[in-house]
Amino acid sequence: MISIFYEPHDELRKDSKRWALLFVALGVVSFITAPCRFYLFGVAGGKLIKRIRKMCFEKVVHMEVSWFDEAEHSSGAIGARLSSDAAAVRALVGDALGLLVQNAATAVGCLVIAFEASWQLAFIVLALAPLLGLNGYVQFKFMKGFSADAKKLYEEASQVASDAVGSIRTVASFCAEKKVMELYQKKCEEPIRTGIRRGIISGIGYGVSFFMLYAVYACSFYAGARLVEDGKTTFSDVFRVLFALSLAAMGLSRSASLVTDSAKSKSAAASVFGVLDRKSQIDPSDDSGFILEEVNGEIEFNNVSFKYPTRPDVQIFRDLCLTIHSGKTVALVGESGSGKSTVISLLQRFYDPDSGHITLDGKEIQRMQVKWLRQQMGLVSQEPVLFNDTIRANIAYGKGGDATETEIIAAAELANAHNFTSSLQEGYETIVGERGIQLSGGQKQRVAIARAIVKNPKILLLDEATSALDAESEKVVQDALDRVMVNRTTIVVAHRLSTIKGADLIAVVKNGVIAEKGKHEALLNKGGDYASLVALHTTASTS
Repeated sequence: MISIFYEPHDELRKDSKRWALLFVALGVVSFITAPCRFYLFGVAGGKLIKRIRKMCFEKVVHMEVSWFDEAEHSSGAIGARLSSDAAAVRALVGDALGLLVQNAATAVGCLVIAFEASWQLAFIVLALAPLLGLNGYVQFKFMKGFSADAKKLYEEASQVASDAVGSIRTVASFCAEKKVMELYQKKCEEPIRTGIRRGIISGIGYGVSFFMLYAVYACSFYAGARLVEDGKTTFSDVFRVLFALSLAAMGLSRSASLVTDSAKSKSAAASVFGVLDRKSQIDPSDDSGFILEEVNGEIEFNNVSFKYPTRPDVQIFRDLCLTIHSGKTVALVGESGSGKSTVISLLQRFYDPDSGHITLDGKEIQRMQVKWLRQQMGLVSQEPVLFNDTIRANIAYGKGGDATETEIIAAAELANAHNFTSSLQEGYETIVGERGIQLSGGQKQRVAIARAIVKNPKILLLDEATSALDAESEKVVQDALDRVMVNRTTIVVAHRLSTIKGADLIAVVKNGVIAEKGKHEALLNKGGDYASLVALHTTASTS
C-alpha cells in the first residue's frame, strides 16, 4: 500500500482502488469474525465455569469430615474456591484464550510473509525477538509468586466476612460491628500491598515490552536500509518484512499484558484441581463395600483407639470397649471433652479409628458401604441445622428428599411437630429461615427429630438433643424422643438426669475408656464416677 505512492499517476489510481477494496473486504471479515470470537469463547468460558463449580462442589461434599477440620478448608476458603477461583480459570478459555489464538495465527501468517519477502532481514529481526520473550518470562515469574500470596490472603479476609455474616446476631448483640470491620480491614491491607507491588511490576514489564519493541524497530530499519543499499532487497520488501514482523511483535506485546490474568488463572486452576484430584478417604459416593439384608442394631466397639487428625497429640480413646445390644438404649456420660460425641462420629464413619474396630451385627463397619451405613442411622444433635427451605423440605431431607406426604406427616406427628406446624399460617410450606432462625429452639429440635426418623432408622443417635432447651420445651422434645426410641437401638449423649435415668445401660467415659457401666440405681449405689457426676449435677441444679 505504501509503495504505490511512489508509482506513476495512472498506476497509483488503479492500484489504490484495488487495495482500498481489499481493505474494505478485510473490514467486513473482521466485522463478522470479531464478535463471533468473543461470543464463542464467552460461551466456552461460561460452560467451563459451570462445569468446574459443579465438579468442585461435588468433590467437596464427598470429602471426609476430617478434611473440613483443617483451617485451609474452612467455609470461607471453600466458598472462595467455588466462586472466584472457578471464575479466574475462565480467563484460560475466555477472551484471553481468544486473543492468544488470534495472536498466534497473526504471528504464523506474518512469519510466512516476512520470509517470503526477504529472508535475510527476517532472520535479523527474529534474532532480536528473544529479548521480548525474556522480558515476558521474567514478568510472568514475578506475577506468579505474588498471585499465589494474594489468593491466600484474600481467602483469610473472605473467612472473616463469612463468619461475621453467618453469626450476625452474635456480632450485633455484642456491638462488635466495629471490631469485625477492623479485623476485615486488617486482613485486606496485605492484599492491597501485594496488589500495588504486582501493579508496579506489571507496569514496568509493559513499559519494557514497548521499549524492546521500538528498539527492535530501530535495528530493523537500519538493517533494512543497508540491505537496500547493497541491492539484496527492495524498498517494498523491507516494509513488508517490517510491517509483518511488527504485527507479530505487537501480538506478543498484547499477549504479555495478559500475564497478570494468566498467572492468576494458573494459581486458581492449581487450587481447583487440588480439590478435584484429591481422593476422599471416606467417600459416601463410593459403592464398594457390602450391605446387610436385615439390620438388628447390635453395635460393638472393640479396643478402639482414636486421635483427631488435627490434634494428634491428644489421645481421645485408649482401647475403648463397649457393647450396645439391639433395641436397647445406652446413655454416654462423662466430663466435657471426654469423647462422648466422638463415639457417634466414629459410628457414622465421619472418622476411622486408629486401631481396633467397630462392628454392626458382627460385621466391621469399615467394610460396609458408607452411604448405606449412614442411612441406617438417624442423628439429632444439640444444635440442629435446618436449611433455608420449607418445613416439609427439611423433614423430607432425612430421606434424600424422596419422602411422601404421608411419611412426612407421620414423622412430624411422632416427633410432636405436627400440631405446631399445622398452626402456622403456611403450615408445612413455612420457610424456616437461615439455619432455622424463624423457629424456636424446641420447634427446631422437633423438626430435626422428624427429619431423623422419616427414614425409619434402625439406630437413633441423640447428641445432647435437649441440653439447649428450657424445661417446657425439653419435656415436649423428650416425650417425642421417648416415642421414637421404641424398638430402636439408641445411643444418648447427655448430661441431664431426666434424659438418662431410664436408659437400659449407662456408660461413663473417662480418660479414653469406659470407666464404669450399669443402670442408674446400681451406679449410684456403687459410689463411683457416675455418682460424682450426679452429685455435681444435683448441686448445680439446686444452686
